[in-house]
Amino acid sequence: MTELSENIIYFFKYFMHLVDKTVNLNVEGHTSLIQKLVYSGIIDTLARCSAGPKYSSRERFTSFVKNFCDWDEHSKISLTHLVKFLELVRIPEFEKLRKFAYEKIDTWPDGAVIYIKDDPEYAEVLNLWPKDSQHKEPVEKLNLESLTHLNLLWKLRNSIVHEMRKPGYAVESLRILTPFYHQINDEDSQKETWELEYPPAFLNKLVCNGIQNLKKYCEENRLDPRKSFIFGTYWIEQLNL
Repeated sequence: MTELSENIIYFFKYFMHLVDKTVNLNVEGHTSLIQKLVYSGIIDTLARCSAGPKYSSRERFTSFVKNFCDWDEHSKISLTHLVKFLELVRIPEFEKLRKFAYEKIDTWPDGAVIYIKDDPEYAEVLNLWPKDSQHKEPVEKLNLESLTHLNLLWKLRNSIVHEMRKPGYAVESLRILTPFYHQINDEDSQKETWELEYPPAFLNKLVCNGIQNLKKYCEENRLDPRKSFIFGTYWIEQLNL
C-alpha cells in the first residue's frame, strides 16, 4: 500500500467513525442540535479538501454540498422564503412571480407536512423573475440564489456554529428523515406560519454521501486529503511551516 492510499483510507475512516458516534449521541434535550453541529463541522472540514485556499468558507461549503453530497433538491427554491421575499418586493415587475408563489402555497393543506420536493424548481422561478439587471437584487444582499435550499443549508450551518441555535421554530420529528415544512401558531401575530426543518438524519445522509464521493475523488485524482491541512506542535499555523 502506498503512502497516498494509506492516508486516504485513514483520513476518511476517521470521519466515518465520527459519524457513527454522532448517530448514537444522546444529550438530553440537545441531541439534535449537537448532531447538526457535528455534521456541519464535518462538511466544513471535508470542503477544504476539494477547494483551493482562495475560496471563502461559504464557497467551499456550498460547492462541496453541490458536487459531492448527492442532494438533487439543493437548487430548489424554498416557497415559504420566496413568498416572504415577495412581500418585501412590492414593485409591479414581480407581479407574475408573486401570483405564481401565492397560488402554489395556497394549495398546501392546513396541518399537513410538506416536503421540499414540492418546492418550485430554480428554472421555474427564474423564468418569472424580471430580466432587467436592476431587479437581480431587489432587496439588499438578497437575490434568487439566496432562496435556494443550498443557501438555506449554509444559513443553518452559520446559526448552529456561531450561535448554537437553529433558525426558525420548526418542531423536530424523529420519524421524518428528509427536509420538510409544517405549520405552527404564531402567538404574537395570531397567524400560522410554515416552518422549515432539516432533520439530523438528512444531514447524516449528506455527510455520508460526501465522505464516500470525496474519497473516490481523492483516489481517482491522486489527491492526499491531509495536505489540505497544516499539522504540527504550534497552534499558530505559520509556525508549523
